[in-house]
Amino acid sequence: MNIVAHMDHLLREREQVARDLTSEDRVRPVTLACTGVFLVLTFAYGLIMGSQSLIRGSAEGWKYALAAGVKLPFLFLLTLAICLPLLYVLNVLIGPRAKFSAILGVLMASIAVTSIVLGACAPIVLFFMLSTPSYPFVKLLNVAVFALAGAYGVWFLSRSLGQLVQASSEGGEAAAASGVRTIINWWLITYGIVGTQMAWILRPFLGNPGQPFSFVRALESNFYVDVLKTIGRLFAID
Repeated sequence: MNIVAHMDHLLREREQVARDLTSEDRVRPVTLACTGVFLVLTFAYGLIMGSQSLIRGSAEGWKYALAAGVKLPFLFLLTLAICLPLLYVLNVLIGPRAKFSAILGVLMASIAVTSIVLGACAPIVLFFMLSTPSYPFVKLLNVAVFALAGAYGVWFLSRSLGQLVQASSEGGEAAAASGVRTIINWWLITYGIVGTQMAWILRPFLGNPGQPFSFVRALESNFYVDVLKTIGRLFAID
């Protein structure tokens, strides 16, 4: 199955994907296919997201684009590595008690779906990057796109865990559903906090035409303060 076919399979056959992740024979190829989709699409979106300086004529713009293409997959993978132990422990304590390989596969499927949404939004982001010189607007547009893609990824994770519950839970449906909700709540909080902080550590992803190239910047302030400052600059709020 090629990448495009697997993307379509992920979007259309969520229940089948979850069943495959509980199969000893299918979990590895499904996880690898999801990883391939994720790597290709996040690299492509990173190239587009980082091309702001290149579009504005900066001589170092290509460096930002290439750096963002490399860093975006690492952002997801590092965040996943940090948060995976919590999800697995919660899965054992209050969830479907699925095997580690199944939990890893579900997570890779969820970030693969997230990357599909990013890829679908990439032409819109590129259009506004080409048609407006406003750096604050482009930055907030990307924040909104990531929020949308992340929300869908979490929804996909929730439904996939529900499928694992049906496949492996020994308890009643109500208890199993409650366990999944608890897992998702904790995962959403942890993944959101870790992910935004990791993005702040690995910044810049967008090339600011007014600044020289740097692969990463010195730590200062935090993600949430920067978003508020960007909103202020967009609307010229002092």
